[in-house]
Amino acid sequence: MARISLDCPNSFPGIPLSVLTVPMENKYKCQQCHLVLRKPVQAQCGHRFCVHCFKQLTSSGPKPCEACRQEEIYEEPISILNSNEVFPDNAAGREIASLPARCLNEGCSWTGSIKEYEAQHEGRCEFERVKCDACQNSILRTELYRHIERECEARTLNCKYCKMTFNFKDIKAHDAICLKFPLQCKDCGKKKIPREKFNDHSKSCAKSKSACPFSEVGCKSVIENGKLADHEQISTMEHLRLLLPMVLSMVRTRADASGPGEWQEDSGLGLYRAPEEGVNTGTGAAASGQSVDLEKKVNALENIVCVLNREVERSSITLEAFSHQHRLDQEKIENLSNKVHQLERTVTMKDLQLSETEQLLRELQFCTYDGIFVWKISDFTRRRQDAVAGRSPAMFSPAFYFQQIWIQNVPETVFERRRDRPWNTSFTVLCGHEGKVRRTAQMAIQSEGDPDALGSEQQGAHY
Repeated sequence: MARISLDCPNSFPGIPLSVLTVPMENKYKCQQCHLVLRKPVQAQCGHRFCVHCFKQLTSSGPKPCEACRQEEIYEEPISILNSNEVFPDNAAGREIASLPARCLNEGCSWTGSIKEYEAQHEGRCEFERVKCDACQNSILRTELYRHIERECEARTLNCKYCKMTFNFKDIKAHDAICLKFPLQCKDCGKKKIPREKFNDHSKSCAKSKSACPFSEVGCKSVIENGKLADHEQISTMEHLRLLLPMVLSMVRTRADASGPGEWQEDSGLGLYRAPEEGVNTGTGAAASGQSVDLEKKVNALENIVCVLNREVERSSITLEAFSHQHRLDQEKIENLSNKVHQLERTVTMKDLQLSETEQLLRELQFCTYDGIFVWKISDFTRRRQDAVAGRSPAMFSPAFYFQQIWIQNVPETVFERRRDRPWNTSFTVLCGHEGKVRRTAQMAIQSEGDPDALGSEQQGAHY
């Protein structure tokens, strides 16, 4: 008996009974899974199994056939299932492959044979619901890819800022702590500032607001960082006015707490007062402690005054720099003004040259060398009325050429004809050269339609 190879990595249990559209015979049922045989094999006792089921049964060694025991035909060693004593049942496989089948998935109308079901439809049906490996939800096969990529709450993502891996459900928590997550400054509007550098930006942001350094002495201004220096320069007198009461109070307190033998303020003069009689020596220790506190306050005020002095110096330097830059800007403006005047003169000259060129071009447009001259008379009605009234009996054409060699610049003269032709129907054209008439021709007025329509605004003539 030939041995069948049981090393089938893609083997599956039997096919569900409901796939068949006809009643199934018991000979096509697997004795282990009780489903339709898939890749059937037959043991030496005659019972059939799916190759997957037989592999599981004999994975730990030979075992007795439970079907033989149920049928009370158990007999050793024939009823012992052994992987070495099994063969593929091709005849049963062909019979099962020809059985009619259908798809069990809701909404699918596929029908065919068991062979077609295994080869073409099983595991490929669009209506089959499969489990997502991440969230274990049942999803249609056609929607599985979109679910894994966009909808699955348990899908794994990589932060596009810090490249850290996390689940989609934790994306908000990660964005709240991601050091590379971009933030926007509400003061200046700058975007894409990493969270790890946002504090440094807030300190250096020109639009960020902070309290004035003299807020401890009463200044209530909240100034943008970029305008703090301007505020300190503009409000110098105001800051000094706020400091004055504190300084005077400290001076008075120090004068009141001064012990015997110390310098006192007397009418604006520094005088020494000797110790008075009967002064208790205990008060000297208390006054000494107050004197130390006053010295600390004086030192603080001195530091403030130093800061103000530095601000004044900085403001002076800034003012000088602005003045220098102003002078440089004035010089640049003067240079640019001179260049603008030069360009204006150049443009004027170019305009003159362009006008001359256009005039020459208009003259050349009327030149012809082939003896054919087309003269288009505009505003014909008015010109005809002037000719009839005698105000302007002649019109002169632009200069033109009869021939390229000997006749040049011959003007034409048009007179309205009044004798042998009907009124307003023709002209007499005289061509002259060097004061002599070279040619005389009749030029009929061209018009279409009713002869009374003669005298349109524009007429054409050829001769």
